[in-house]
Amino acid sequence: MGNSGGAATHSGVDFQQRIAALAMAHMLCGLDFESFGHSAATKITELRFETADEIDDLVVVGPDVRIFVQAKNTLSVSTAPASEFGSVLDQFVAQYVSDNRAGDIYVLATSQGASGRIRKELRKVTSAARLNAAGGQSLPLSEQERDVLSRTQDIIRFHYRARAQKNISELDLQRIMARIHVSALDLGEGGSQESAILLVLGSRVSIPANLLWANMITLAVSLARDRHSLDTDAVQDRFGKYLSPLPQALPTPSHGPITAELVAGLPFGWDVVLARSPYDECDFIITNVMRFDEAGTKRHTFSSGRVKIGGSEQWDVVGRWATWTGCERYLGANADEYKEKKVVVLSADFPKDPNQSTAALAHAAHCAGLAAAHEDPFTCRHCGDPVSEDGAPLVEIDEEGQPEDVGLVHRACCTPTDRVLGVIDAAFFRDHRRLRNFDYAGWLSALQGGQWLFGGLAESQVKHGRITWKSEYDDFSRGNWCIRMTLEDGGSKYVCDRGQVKRMSADRAAQAAQEIDRMLAKAQAEGDPVCYTASRAEWGPYSLLLGQGHDPITCTGAEAAPYTRAVGEAYSECERYYAPLAYLVDAGTGDPVVVEGVISLLTDPLALDSFLKNWERAGIEPPESTVSVLLTDEQFDRFVRLAMTRGQSVVVDPKWALDGSLVSGFPVTNFEQTVYQAEQERGATEGAPSQET
Repeated sequence: MGNSGGAATHSGVDFQQRIAALAMAHMLCGLDFESFGHSAATKITELRFETADEIDDLVVVGPDVRIFVQAKNTLSVSTAPASEFGSVLDQFVAQYVSDNRAGDIYVLATSQGASGRIRKELRKVTSAARLNAAGGQSLPLSEQERDVLSRTQDIIRFHYRARAQKNISELDLQRIMARIHVSALDLGEGGSQESAILLVLGSRVSIPANLLWANMITLAVSLARDRHSLDTDAVQDRFGKYLSPLPQALPTPSHGPITAELVAGLPFGWDVVLARSPYDECDFIITNVMRFDEAGTKRHTFSSGRVKIGGSEQWDVVGRWATWTGCERYLGANADEYKEKKVVVLSADFPKDPNQSTAALAHAAHCAGLAAAHEDPFTCRHCGDPVSEDGAPLVEIDEEGQPEDVGLVHRACCTPTDRVLGVIDAAFFRDHRRLRNFDYAGWLSALQGGQWLFGGLAESQVKHGRITWKSEYDDFSRGNWCIRMTLEDGGSKYVCDRGQVKRMSADRAAQAAQEIDRMLAKAQAEGDPVCYTASRAEWGPYSLLLGQGHDPITCTGAEAAPYTRAVGEAYSECERYYAPLAYLVDAGTGDPVVVEGVISLLTDPLALDSFLKNWERAGIEPPESTVSVLLTDEQFDRFVRLAMTRGQSVVVDPKWALDGSLVSGFPVTNFEQTVYQAEQERGATEGAPSQET
């Protein structure tokens, strides 16, 4: 006997603790936890490990919800109550019998290694139960889905009878089914969700994100072993010291991001000013000045790049800092500009510490309130874009005629009169310098339920091919009909457009079904029937799907069918078909980077260095750039439409041979133009006059 069982157990434990670490990361960063789906989304207040509850792997607690998690790295549907699948359902039943609390959610969390019947059919029948419980219409199920539903309900009936010593009512059966959520997570090493949370952590912490992630997994193992729990305060106590930004002017590191406590502890009683000298004797003056008089009035005013000293003399300001350290840091970074200049330092010796004056302390409390009022502390206080660059300044905006403010700004946005309190010191941004100003939280949120097309291509191991994009994509139709496809194995699926069940009028549905039937018959006669693959819900010729490693199911027919909300929610495959995607932005112009008429989009921003090295070898040299994102399919549509209007090509994940030819990646082509060209070519071949567009 081998040790595969032990390896499988270890794999399952690792998967369970990765889920816990994912929850901890959300708690640390203050993000809503949506990894189990929108209906289970919550702000986490507590995590409980290996609890005394019947569902004992993990309990995620929110303000108004308890989410009981059973983590199974691999799992298959079974008919046996004593099987692993039966054991999961037994725990769900036991929790319901022992502690039936309205609003509880039972999550079966699996990886991509679980069977398609778990990830697809079981998810669909439990979604159907929630729709029915909410008063929705009955959901039509395929033969495979009815089989999974029957097996699941039979096992629930068995365990309920054993636990409660009576037969389960239809109402209780419905409630248990409705509480079950099936969530397939890609949290393995290098998985899309692990990469996304590493991006978020990398944007928020001052140590390597993968190191913090590993520490969270290790802590989860320890807490599970000892059956402990931890709340948000405990997560902050444990990991908050790694949160950035860390103002370097502070004598000791700050525990947490830009909080009121952090800002209140900064010096606000004096300024260190570097100014151009109005005197012939020197070029620049550096001096420290008290900010407030005895009555608490500001002694100097800053406006339009100038400072009025004592209400009379005006100097042109080069920079302004809360400490000498900040000024020295600036001079060190710009030493070449000043080595031939005469700089005079006028250092005042104050009898008392100006930072401890009543006026300075009151102003510090005021600034703390300004900083704490920001919904997103990582938004630039000048331009409003996300801040994620190493060395980004934390400033007090204190200028005549400008609203007072405290927060982060981009280095490029920082004005001479901004009072610099400190700077971000983040190794992640140094290692990924092009990801400055990147919207990490937006990327993580959009990735959940997004990139459906590219996930399918990755699973099929397809590296190169054209993407036909519909410039006239219509998601406005509220028609009450759709098209149901019947499969050789007795199942049925619905025609989707961009992952959503396509709605249309009765006449259009009937006409489209007839057209599809003719196409199916033609493909069947040619010996390469149109098929469906359950693993990624893809359609295509038998030969193509088989070559991609799938087990194709032949499609036998199409028919018009009534559209219902239940059909739309259960058979729509994703929330975002294309997005999120990243693209390079020219640091000088702010426009998307175009090289040889091509704009590149990336599915994984962390892989940017790999693409840039490949492009460099192929002689492609993009300008100095940052990275921006398309978080919705609507943004993707506008982006591609504008690029094509300008005569530019769009390619997703391109890699180039040394001769400049594309060896992998997915060029985006206009669907309507492709169809028109095909009609023109067919007309020319048949001798018919070409049609006008």
